[in-house]
Amino acid sequence: MGKAADLSEFDRGQIVMARRLGTSITETARLVGCSRSAVVNIHAKWINDGDTSSRRQGVGRPRIIKEKGRQRLYRLGKQNRRQTVAQLTAQYNADPSASVSEHTVPRTLLDMGLCSRRPTRVPLLTKRHRQLRLQWAREHRDWTMDEWKKVAWSDESRFLIHHVDGCVRVSRLPGEQLLPSCTAGHTQADGGGIMLWGTFSWAALGPAVVVEQTMKAANYLNIIADQLYPYMAFVFPNGNGIFQQDNAPCHKARIVLEWFEKHTDEFHLMS
Repeated sequence: MGKAADLSEFDRGQIVMARRLGTSITETARLVGCSRSAVVNIHAKWINDGDTSSRRQGVGRPRIIKEKGRQRLYRLGKQNRRQTVAQLTAQYNADPSASVSEHTVPRTLLDMGLCSRRPTRVPLLTKRHRQLRLQWAREHRDWTMDEWKKVAWSDESRFLIHHVDGCVRVSRLPGEQLLPSCTAGHTQADGGGIMLWGTFSWAALGPAVVVEQTMKAANYLNIIADQLYPYMAFVFPNGNGIFQQDNAPCHKARIVLEWFEKHTDEFHLMS
Protein backbone atom coordinates (compact mmCIF):
# COMPACT_ATOMS: atom_id res chain seq x y z
CA MET A 1 0.00 0.00 0.00
CA GLY A 2 1.27 3.44 -0.91
CA LYS A 3 2.07 5.97 1.76
CA ALA A 4 0.82 9.55 1.70
CA ALA A 5 4.24 10.89 0.74
CA ASP A 6 4.33 8.62 -2.34
CA LEU A 7 1.01 9.71 -3.81
CA SER A 8 0.75 12.10 -6.77
CA GLU A 9 -1.32 15.26 -6.71
CA PHE A 10 -3.88 13.49 -8.90
CA ASP A 11 -4.19 10.63 -6.38
CA ARG A 12 -4.57 13.13 -3.55
CA GLY A 13 -7.31 14.91 -5.45
CA GLN A 14 -9.08 11.60 -5.99
CA ILE A 15 -9.00 10.91 -2.26
CA VAL A 16 -10.51 14.29 -1.40
CA MET A 17 -13.23 13.96 -4.05
CA ALA A 18 -14.11 10.41 -2.98
CA ARG A 19 -14.40 11.39 0.68
CA ARG A 20 -16.50 14.45 -0.22
CA LEU A 21 -18.87 12.17 -2.14
CA GLY A 22 -19.27 10.00 0.96
CA THR A 23 -17.05 7.08 -0.07
CA SER A 24 -15.78 5.15 2.93
CA ILE A 25 -12.14 5.25 3.99
CA THR A 26 -11.63 1.58 3.11
CA GLU A 27 -13.25 1.91 -0.32
CA THR A 28 -11.29 5.09 -1.07
CA ALA A 29 -8.02 3.35 -0.12
CA ARG A 30 -8.87 0.45 -2.42
CA LEU A 31 -9.81 2.81 -5.26
CA VAL A 32 -6.56 4.81 -5.10
CA GLY A 33 -4.32 1.91 -4.04
CA CYS A 34 -3.02 3.34 -0.78
CA SER A 35 -3.30 2.70 2.95
CA ARG A 36 -6.25 3.76 5.05
CA SER A 37 -3.99 6.00 7.14
CA ALA A 38 -2.94 7.83 3.96
CA VAL A 39 -6.59 8.51 3.14
CA VAL A 40 -7.23 9.82 6.66
CA ASN A 41 -4.12 12.04 6.68
CA ILE A 42 -4.68 13.56 3.24
CA HIS A 43 -8.36 14.23 3.87
CA ALA A 44 -7.56 15.81 7.23
CA LYS A 45 -4.88 18.01 5.65
CA TRP A 46 -7.35 19.20 3.04
CA ILE A 47 -9.92 20.05 5.73
CA ASN A 48 -7.40 21.89 7.94
CA ASP A 49 -5.10 23.55 5.37
CA GLY A 50 -7.23 23.74 2.25
CA ASP A 51 -4.70 21.80 0.13
CA THR A 52 -3.18 18.34 -0.12
CA SER A 53 0.42 19.27 -0.89
CA SER A 54 3.13 17.03 0.49
CA ARG A 55 5.73 19.79 0.70
CA ARG A 56 7.65 19.72 3.95
CA GLN A 57 9.27 22.80 5.40
CA GLY A 58 12.87 22.92 6.52
CA VAL A 59 13.97 19.81 4.62
CA GLY A 60 17.16 19.76 2.56
CA ARG A 61 20.45 21.58 2.48
CA PRO A 62 20.28 25.23 3.66
CA ARG A 63 20.60 27.84 0.92
CA ILE A 64 24.07 29.27 0.44
CA ILE A 65 22.62 32.62 -0.62
CA LYS A 66 20.12 34.01 1.84
CA GLU A 67 16.99 35.95 0.84
CA LYS A 68 18.61 39.40 0.84
CA GLY A 69 21.50 38.07 -1.24
CA ARG A 70 19.08 36.41 -3.66
CA GLN A 71 17.31 39.71 -4.20
CA ARG A 72 20.62 41.43 -4.90
CA LEU A 73 21.68 38.68 -7.33
CA TYR A 74 18.32 38.94 -9.08
CA ARG A 75 18.79 42.69 -9.61
CA LEU A 76 22.33 42.21 -10.90
CA GLY A 77 21.17 39.53 -13.30
CA LYS A 78 18.52 41.81 -14.80
CA GLN A 79 20.73 44.90 -14.98
CA ASN A 80 22.86 43.30 -17.70
CA ARG A 81 21.21 40.21 -19.13
CA ARG A 82 24.11 39.46 -21.48
CA GLN A 83 26.92 39.16 -18.95
CA THR A 84 28.53 35.77 -18.45
CA VAL A 85 28.28 33.66 -15.32
CA ALA A 86 31.88 34.54 -14.46
CA GLN A 87 31.18 38.27 -14.77
CA LEU A 88 28.00 38.04 -12.72
CA THR A 89 29.72 35.98 -10.02
CA ALA A 90 32.59 38.48 -9.79
CA GLN A 91 30.12 41.35 -9.55
CA TYR A 92 28.18 39.61 -6.79
CA ASN A 93 31.34 38.72 -4.88
CA ALA A 94 32.47 42.35 -4.97
CA ASP A 95 30.49 42.72 -1.77
CA PRO A 96 32.90 41.88 1.10
CA SER A 97 30.28 39.71 2.79
CA ALA A 98 29.60 37.59 -0.31
CA SER A 99 31.56 34.59 -1.55
CA VAL A 100 29.85 32.13 -3.89
CA SER A 101 31.04 29.91 -6.75
CA GLU A 102 30.19 30.07 -10.44
CA HIS A 103 28.04 26.95 -9.95
CA THR A 104 25.88 28.55 -7.25
CA VAL A 105 25.00 31.67 -9.25
CA PRO A 106 23.22 30.08 -12.25
CA ARG A 107 21.57 27.51 -9.98
CA THR A 108 20.18 30.30 -7.78
CA LEU A 109 19.03 32.34 -10.77
CA LEU A 110 17.29 29.30 -12.21
CA ASP A 111 15.54 28.74 -8.88
CA MET A 112 14.24 32.32 -9.09
CA GLY A 113 12.99 31.81 -12.65
CA LEU A 114 15.83 33.55 -14.52
CA CYS A 115 16.76 31.00 -17.18
CA SER A 116 19.69 31.18 -19.60
CA ARG A 117 18.28 31.21 -23.14
CA ARG A 118 19.33 32.29 -26.60
CA PRO A 119 18.13 35.86 -27.39
CA THR A 120 14.84 35.91 -29.29
CA ARG A 121 15.40 36.87 -32.91
CA VAL A 122 13.43 39.98 -33.88
CA PRO A 123 13.59 42.39 -36.84
CA LEU A 124 16.43 44.88 -36.52
CA LEU A 125 14.50 48.14 -36.20
CA THR A 126 15.82 51.66 -36.01
CA LYS A 127 14.22 54.33 -33.86
CA ARG A 128 12.51 55.67 -36.98
CA HIS A 129 11.09 52.21 -37.76
CA ARG A 130 9.64 51.89 -34.27
CA GLN A 131 8.06 55.34 -34.50
CA LEU A 132 6.42 54.51 -37.82
CA ARG A 133 5.11 51.16 -36.57
CA LEU A 134 3.68 52.78 -33.45
CA GLN A 135 2.05 55.49 -35.57
CA TRP A 136 0.53 52.85 -37.88
CA ALA A 137 -0.82 50.89 -34.91
CA ARG A 138 -2.42 53.99 -33.40
CA GLU A 139 -4.03 54.94 -36.71
CA HIS A 140 -5.68 51.52 -37.02
CA ARG A 141 -6.37 50.57 -33.40
CA ASP A 142 -10.09 51.44 -33.68
CA TRP A 143 -10.74 49.42 -36.82
CA THR A 144 -13.59 46.95 -36.61
CA MET A 145 -13.46 43.27 -37.53
CA ASP A 146 -15.36 44.00 -40.76
CA GLU A 147 -12.75 46.56 -41.79
CA TRP A 148 -9.88 44.12 -41.18
CA LYS A 149 -11.68 41.48 -43.24
CA LYS A 150 -11.17 43.71 -46.29
CA VAL A 151 -7.37 43.60 -46.01
CA ALA A 152 -5.19 41.27 -48.08
CA TRP A 153 -1.84 40.79 -46.34
CA SER A 154 1.37 40.06 -48.23
CA ASP A 155 5.08 39.56 -47.78
CA GLU A 156 8.06 37.79 -49.28
CA SER A 157 10.54 35.66 -47.37
CA ARG A 158 13.58 33.52 -48.07
CA PHE A 159 13.70 29.96 -46.74
CA LEU A 160 17.04 28.19 -46.31
CA ILE A 161 17.48 24.59 -47.48
CA HIS A 162 19.41 22.02 -45.41
CA HIS A 163 20.12 24.66 -42.78
CA VAL A 164 20.09 23.75 -39.10
CA ASP A 165 18.84 26.84 -37.29
CA GLY A 166 19.88 27.00 -33.65
CA CYS A 167 22.13 24.88 -31.48
CA VAL A 168 21.45 21.14 -31.65
CA ARG A 169 22.95 19.04 -28.86
CA VAL A 170 23.55 15.28 -28.61
CA SER A 171 24.59 13.05 -25.72
CA ARG A 172 27.66 10.99 -26.55
CA LEU A 173 30.66 9.24 -25.04
CA PRO A 174 34.30 9.91 -25.95
CA GLY A 175 35.02 8.44 -29.39
CA GLU A 176 31.37 8.52 -30.54
CA GLN A 177 31.51 11.87 -32.33
CA LEU A 178 31.32 10.29 -35.82
CA LEU A 179 28.42 7.92 -35.15
CA PRO A 180 25.50 8.67 -37.49
CA SER A 181 23.30 9.40 -34.49
CA CYS A 182 25.83 11.98 -33.25
CA THR A 183 26.36 13.91 -36.50
CA ALA A 184 24.37 16.53 -38.39
CA GLY A 185 24.81 16.74 -42.14
CA HIS A 186 25.27 20.07 -43.88
CA THR A 187 26.09 21.40 -47.30
CA GLN A 188 28.35 24.22 -48.37
CA ALA A 189 26.82 27.70 -48.04
CA ASP A 190 23.85 26.12 -46.22
CA GLY A 191 22.63 24.48 -49.43
CA GLY A 192 21.05 27.62 -50.88
CA GLY A 193 17.53 28.85 -50.39
CA ILE A 194 14.24 29.76 -52.04
CA MET A 195 12.29 33.02 -51.91
CA LEU A 196 8.50 33.03 -51.90
CA TRP A 197 5.94 35.82 -52.19
CA GLY A 198 2.45 35.23 -50.87
CA THR A 199 -0.79 36.91 -49.92
CA PHE A 200 -3.89 36.01 -47.91
CA SER A 201 -7.05 37.59 -46.55
CA TRP A 202 -9.96 36.68 -44.29
CA ALA A 203 -11.83 35.25 -47.27
CA ALA A 204 -9.20 33.11 -48.98
CA LEU A 205 -5.56 32.19 -49.33
CA GLY A 206 -3.78 33.82 -52.22
CA PRO A 207 -1.09 32.46 -54.51
CA ALA A 208 2.41 31.57 -53.35
CA VAL A 209 4.92 32.66 -55.99
CA VAL A 210 8.50 31.46 -56.29
CA VAL A 211 10.86 34.38 -56.86
CA GLU A 212 13.61 33.10 -59.10
CA GLN A 213 16.06 35.88 -58.28
CA THR A 214 16.44 38.87 -55.99
CA MET A 215 13.16 40.73 -55.57
CA LYS A 216 13.50 43.94 -57.54
CA ALA A 217 10.92 46.46 -58.69
CA ALA A 218 10.41 44.81 -62.08
CA ASN A 219 9.94 41.34 -60.53
CA TYR A 220 7.56 42.72 -57.94
CA LEU A 221 5.51 44.57 -60.56
CA ASN A 222 5.10 41.35 -62.55
CA ILE A 223 3.82 39.54 -59.44
CA ILE A 224 1.41 42.36 -58.62
CA ALA A 225 0.01 42.47 -62.15
CA ASP A 226 -0.10 38.71 -62.84
CA GLN A 227 -0.93 37.28 -59.39
CA LEU A 228 -2.30 39.95 -57.06
CA TYR A 229 -4.62 41.70 -59.50
CA PRO A 230 -6.80 38.65 -60.34
CA TYR A 231 -6.81 37.61 -56.68
CA MET A 232 -8.12 41.00 -55.52
CA ALA A 233 -10.74 41.04 -58.30
CA PHE A 234 -11.95 37.58 -57.23
CA VAL A 235 -12.01 38.16 -53.46
CA PHE A 236 -13.19 41.79 -53.52
CA PRO A 237 -15.37 42.13 -56.63
CA ASN A 238 -16.94 45.35 -55.31
CA GLY A 239 -13.59 47.14 -55.33
CA ASN A 240 -13.54 47.64 -51.55
CA GLY A 241 -10.42 45.55 -50.88
CA ILE A 242 -7.25 46.89 -49.27
CA PHE A 243 -3.85 45.50 -50.23
CA GLN A 244 -1.16 45.64 -47.51
CA GLN A 245 2.56 45.75 -48.22
CA ASP A 246 5.54 46.92 -46.21
CA ASN A 247 7.91 49.68 -47.23
CA ALA A 248 10.62 47.56 -48.81
CA PRO A 249 12.51 49.46 -51.55
CA CYS A 250 11.01 47.37 -54.35
CA HIS A 251 7.51 48.10 -53.01
CA LYS A 252 8.08 51.87 -53.09
CA ALA A 253 9.60 51.99 -56.56
CA ARG A 254 8.09 54.56 -58.89
CA ILE A 255 6.83 52.06 -61.46
CA VAL A 256 5.09 50.07 -58.71
CA LEU A 257 3.39 53.06 -57.11
CA GLU A 258 2.27 54.31 -60.53
CA TRP A 259 0.65 50.93 -61.19
CA PHE A 260 -1.27 51.12 -57.91
CA GLU A 261 -2.44 54.65 -58.72
CA LYS A 262 -3.92 53.40 -61.99
CA HIS A 263 -5.93 50.75 -60.10
CA THR A 264 -7.22 52.76 -57.14
CA ASP A 265 -10.78 52.21 -58.37
CA GLU A 266 -10.35 48.45 -57.98
CA PHE A 267 -8.63 48.27 -54.58
CA HIS A 268 -6.72 50.49 -52.17
CA LEU A 269 -3.12 50.33 -50.99
CA MET A 270 -2.02 50.11 -47.35
CA SER A 271 1.64 50.40 -46.39
